Amino acid sequence: MILRGCPTNIIAVTIIFFLYKTGESMLDATTRPYILKAVCHDNFPFNATYCQHIDFYPVIESDIQRKSATYLIYYRILISVPSVILGLFCGAYSDKYGRKIPMMLPSLGSVFGVLLYMASLAYDEFRIPLILIGAAVQGIFGKSTVITMAVNSYIADVTENDERIRKLGNLLAMNFFGLFVGSFMSGILQDISNLLTTYCVVILLHGCTILLTVAAMKESAEYPVKSEEGKSEFLALFNPANIKDAFGVLVKYRPNNMRTVLLVLFLLTLLNQTCKVGEMDVTVLFVTRSPLSWPKSWYGYLLSVDYAVMGLCLLFVLPVLSSIVHLSDATILMIGISCKIVRLIWAAFAFRTWMVYVSVIIGAFAGLITSAVRSLVSKSVNEHEAGKLFSILACAETASKLFGVLIFVNLYSETADLFAGLAYLFEAVLYIFMILLVIWIFKDLKNLGTIDLMQTLEEHSNFNKGSVNYNTLSNNALPVLDELQEQPSYPTPLPATTP
Repeated sequence: MILRGCPTNIIAVTIIFFLYKTGESMLDATTRPYILKAVCHDNFPFNATYCQHIDFYPVIESDIQRKSATYLIYYRILISVPSVILGLFCGAYSDKYGRKIPMMLPSLGSVFGVLLYMASLAYDEFRIPLILIGAAVQGIFGKSTVITMAVNSYIADVTENDERIRKLGNLLAMNFFGLFVGSFMSGILQDISNLLTTYCVVILLHGCTILLTVAAMKESAEYPVKSEEGKSEFLALFNPANIKDAFGVLVKYRPNNMRTVLLVLFLLTLLNQTCKVGEMDVTVLFVTRSPLSWPKSWYGYLLSVDYAVMGLCLLFVLPVLSSIVHLSDATILMIGISCKIVRLIWAAFAFRTWMVYVSVIIGAFAGLITSAVRSLVSKSVNEHEAGKLFSILACAETASKLFGVLIFVNLYSETADLFAGLAYLFEAVLYIFMILLVIWIFKDLKNLGTIDLMQTLEEHSNFNKGSVNYNTLSNNALPVLDELQEQPSYPTPLPATTP
């Protein structure tokens, strides 16, 4: 039985996701600078002066940054690639066995990874290997890929169609608030304390996440499969058929052109995440270049404001658009993309600090894109397919981080001398392409007699299941009783007697 609309479970999963994202943001914000420090100490183990005052030695600083960049790439690969692979397995697994274990795995991996990072503080000669092993452990346990799939699938399980976009929006708001709080706490703790204390707080946050998942969260449904004959649940997690099932959900035939819709939504997810990650890396270079010439610390403030305004938009503006104005998911998606286009065009020509911050405020509505896409995706598949599809989306978002860095950073480096804002304009063109795709989907579904992108799916699934038929041409239509179905035209057997 599905636990529809239970506020306690929704609140619990929202808090779990917030705590995880806070811990993850703290860990990332702490570990990346630590890698730079570790590389310096590895190159100059007997002369700490170079590392403490590296700005005074520009040649050494350039060499250390070049080597650190290589290790940062290793770090990102070790975290991202294993998590994508596990995510593909966990989607189908969670549809059969439940969402709780996939929610706990990333926090367990973070705890084990942090213990290795803490060990690296004590063993200088093994510092870099221990950091990389810790990153691999985090990736093997799924990191944000798996928990994002699990919490979004859970919300899809326990919410009705009309409230789903708001609940998914709240979840994404917790993502942004967690990133904001985690980044802020990382800086504060490192200023007033040390690296070891920061890592201990990260372990505490992930420990609370695990305890809340075990104690406060109920499974969203009684899953039909509890164990396969002769196999444990652990072995079922790594069943190769899980990957086949995950991709099968994306490409299998669906009525009313829904397969095309799913593929387009998948493409939108990939493009949006690629642009978002690439934009973050380009912005670092853009704001430190003349005429802005920001100090390095100012970018952190910009990032914090960006996370905060997107979280506030999802928490307060999205419910108004969905519940009060009653806009469809497709319309909300188009609003988000349109605001993103305006932001990018504005940012491309920004030459004052206030102009950069205005672009961030305009772009606050860009958070609507992810919420709307996830809501549409969840309505386009059956409940037992939600985990598989969200696992594909989460893996695509993780993989697109590498694409974004490669595409946009290289584009910026090649065009910065010509026009520094050209990378932003190229990104705006991609979003224009995305809004055209949304218009195409909208028109295609409107020809089927619906305005809301996915509303007909649930109604179609109710056909011939009982004595009630629904008119799919109107969202406000009442059920029409079919007397022919009420009175069968053929003899029926006597009812069985149950004790």
